[in-house]
Parts: sequence; structure tokens; C-alpha cells
Amino acid sequence: MSKQKTKSKHLDKSVIFLFLITFLISASALAYKYVRYIPCKEVVFNIKAKEYRQDELIKFTDNTENATSWEWKFGDDSEVSTNEEALHIYKKPGEYTVKLIVNDICEKTEVITIKDKLFILDSTKLPVFEIPNSIKVGETLTIKDETDNASTWEWRFGETAEVNSTSKTAKYAYKEAGLKTISLIVNGDMKHIAEKRINVLPLEDEKDDINPITSTNRNIRDNIKANPLDGKTKTDKENTKKAVPFISEAQFKKNLTLVSKKKLTANAFSEYFCGDINKTIIANGKEVSFLLFCEKIRGRRLKIKQLNIYREKGTNCIKSVGIKHNKFGIF
Repeated sequence: MSKQKTKSKHLDKSVIFLFLITFLISASALAYKYVRYIPCKEVVFNIKAKEYRQDELIKFTDNTENATSWEWKFGDDSEVSTNEEALHIYKKPGEYTVKLIVNDICEKTEVITIKDKLFILDSTKLPVFEIPNSIKVGETLTIKDETDNASTWEWRFGETAEVNSTSKTAKYAYKEAGLKTISLIVNGDMKHIAEKRINVLPLEDEKDDINPITSTNRNIRDNIKANPLDGKTKTDKENTKKAVPFISEAQFKKNLTLVSKKKLTANAFSEYFCGDINKTIIANGKEVSFLLFCEKIRGRRLKIKQLNIYREKGTNCIKSVGIKHNKFGIF
């Protein structure tokens, strides 16, 4: 019995000593933090950048009073910075939550939006080809690409949304008259599209036979009075541009949705664009031809957030379109 009591007392003392040691360590840690604690009423920092874009340098500076330590977390799984001033570059566009922890206890967060990298057009990368000023309906147009180091080609001649030729030398015969836009993409570089316009002339109508003036109709000729328009050959009707059908922005959105579902093509908009469905539009802030836009949205889930139509006064002819939609691909 005495041995058991001795063991019990020994265990009781061990537990007490362990408790005392733990208490002393905790108290020491708290005391250390209390001695080193510097209050911070409000964390204040600012962000400076030339542009909030991908691959652009951004500077973060803390202005918090009594700050002695810093932890910058940039929201993109990059390493934490422990400097008062931090420099950072975001590799991808998007929204990021920046967090600064000051003196191990005070913190502040701020959300910043990083845009896509600013695209600068390199004119030396544009495809090179020559076209005539005009051609007649039905005539075969032959064009050859002269771009250095080109291995693939996408020719569009402005009448359909599809690629019309994938050869270095392209041939095409227009079916309808009007001002058409010919575009070429080489090596799949869709950011560097070369566009040129060609005037497609209608076929000449057969002229009516004109009977020579004879003695039998000379009296009619003599009775013709002078032209009251004083030499003008065009009538008011000829000088007035014809108005095209009006399409509302709501209906335009519906038609674009049908294009994305492969139920319509760009040709469905031809009359609203006065025959030129290859006009340049603005999609999510980027310039693109309407034909190419229609091709790129085919088979996609298109959600249009905003649409603005710019028309020519007096004719309703669409000059351009501004579209904001869900992002996919190059848009």
C-alpha cells in the first residue's frame, strides 16, 4: 500500500509541474506580445499603377501609423511580401482581393480588377495582298497572298460568314453588287486581320433599241420643250437615298442569339447594313468585322449584356454596333 501511495504522490507532483511549466510558457508568450504590441487604429494603404492590366507593374504602399511589420497577400497565390512598399505583377486578368496585415493583428482588404494586357497592333504582321478597285458581278476575282512565312490562310470575301478559301491564291465570284470587305487571316493570327474593300458593280442592263428620228416622228421632236431642270440629269428621286428596313435593338439581340444557335447566318442582317455585313463593330471593346463576329459566336452560349446600334441618319443603315457580352475565345 505504501508503494502505491508513493507512486500516486509522484504522479500528482508531475502533473502539477507540467501545468506550472505550461502556464509559465503561455504567460511569457502573452507578456512578450503585450510588451511588443503597438496599436493601429486603422490600416491605410494605397495602390498606384500606370494601368491595372496584366503584366503591368503595380506598387502597394502602407501609410498606417505605428506600423512595424507588414504582410502583403495579393490574392493570386504568390509569395507574401513583408516590406512596407511592395511591387507586384499579375499574370492573368481578373478580380483579386489584396490583404495587408499590420503588426500581426490589424488588417485591411481591397478588391482590384486587372484588365487584359493592352494589345498593340503590329503593322508588320498584317497580311499583304492587292485587289482591284472594282469588279463586276459574276467575274472571277483572283487574289494571291504575299505575306512572308505564311503557312495557313483564311479568306473571306464579304458575302458569307464562312471562310471562302484556305489557299494562298484565292478565287471568288460575287453574286450581289455592293461595297464588299475582303479579309485575310494568316497563320491563325486573328488579332492581325488585313481588310480591304472592293466595289462590286452590277451587270449592265441591256439597252432598249432607240428608233432613229424620221419624218414621221419629227413633229414630236419639234414639240419637245426645253428641260425645266436647266440641264440637270438626275431627278430628286435618284438623288435621295433609299431607306432600309428598321430593326430594333431588341430584335437585333434576338437575331444574334439565333446566329449563336446556328438558326441564322450573318446574311440575315444584310439589308440592315446596306449590303455590307463585313462592317467593323466593337465587341467587348475590341474591333472585329461583323462577319467574323457572327462566325465566332456560332455554337456558343451567347449572353448579350448591352447592345448599341449606330445608324446613318435618314436611311436607317447600320454604320456600327457596340456589344458587351459574356467572354469566350478572343472576345
